[in-house]
Amino acid sequence: MRGGIRARLARDRGSMAVEFAVAAPAFIILLLLVGAGGQWVSASGEVGAAARDAVRQASLEINYADVPSAAQSAAQADLNNLCPGGVRTSVELLADGEQVAASAWANGAQVVEVKVSCNVKLQAFAVIGIPATETFTDIAAAPLDQFTQRAG
Repeated sequence: MRGGIRARLARDRGSMAVEFAVAAPAFIILLLLVGAGGQWVSASGEVGAAARDAVRQASLEINYADVPSAAQSAAQADLNNLCPGGVRTSVELLADGEQVAASAWANGAQVVEVKVSCNVKLQAFAVIGIPATETFTDIAAAPLDQFTQRAG
């Protein structure tokens, strides 16, 4: 019986090293994917929050000429460290669900909508030398206060 156990152990010699050599790269890739997924969710949430801040700031403006710059500066302040290439914003005015011209800012526009876009470098892949970037975009809308006097 003792000889049988020793013979079996001799045949299994080195099998643990092979198992480790196969499992270690798979485990490292899994960790990188988890890290990239966490960074993906974080970046998406930050861009969404920046869009909400930008539309809130835009909705408080009196003159339409100040709206795009207010939205841009609010989004840039939120995403300054996340977007090395800068933040892109666009502003639309809506009335009854339809897009209206900028001249409707003073009368007629009911909702201001801001779209925020940002190119994010995913650092989890940069660790292994893969330069991965993704463009995150979010749109937020805010109602315009009907009791505030606005200038066109």
